[in-house]
Amino acid sequence: MGFYANKIFPWVLDATEPKEMAEQRRLILSNVRGEVLEIGIGTGVNLPFYPDNIKTVVGLEPSDAMQPRALQRANETGRSIEWHSGYGEKMPFVDERFDTVVAADVLCTVDNVDAVLEEAYRVLKPGGRLHFIEHGLAKEDNIRRWQIRLNGFSKVIACGCQLTRNIEKHIRDSNFLIEELVDVAPFSGTDALYTHIRGIALKPE
Repeated sequence: MGFYANKIFPWVLDATEPKEMAEQRRLILSNVRGEVLEIGIGTGVNLPFYPDNIKTVVGLEPSDAMQPRALQRANETGRSIEWHSGYGEKMPFVDERFDTVVAADVLCTVDNVDAVLEEAYRVLKPGGRLHFIEHGLAKEDNIRRWQIRLNGFSKVIACGCQLTRNIEKHIRDSNFLIEELVDVAPFSGTDALYTHIRGIALKPE
């Protein structure tokens, strides 16, 4: 990874966080349980929103440049991170280890969404759940047109982030069973480009 990705982008991520995301993170993380894996833990922005009984989060992250800020947040929230460098398409974990997998604005950047979902399914215990808050292709025509126009620009300035992926379809086409799915209202201003879905998907027992 280059200078921008290693030194600048971690700060850009935190500085450009839409104000509406705090509530969305709280909603999707309020009832996680057991041993938790967060795919693409990044700078640890989710850590303040985990329930008090979650003391350790297993984090998988391809960019070690994110680790210092993530560890700082872990210290601030009284939690620890079991940090693993790697990619969601090939997770370094045994089958059926985790009770919960968390994906928060990560499926927009991975190389292969379906492979990541397959791996999440593999490492979850039967009865385990995938908690997700992800942005993708808008249902609103006016927003969708701008997403298509700006997708190439987004990939460059946001280290591969794509605006036009149909994340809901990928999850529905996987082996997961969707228990809860919410279309989040578009955010304000230019953040409307990041139209989100929030939900929980089950690995059946």
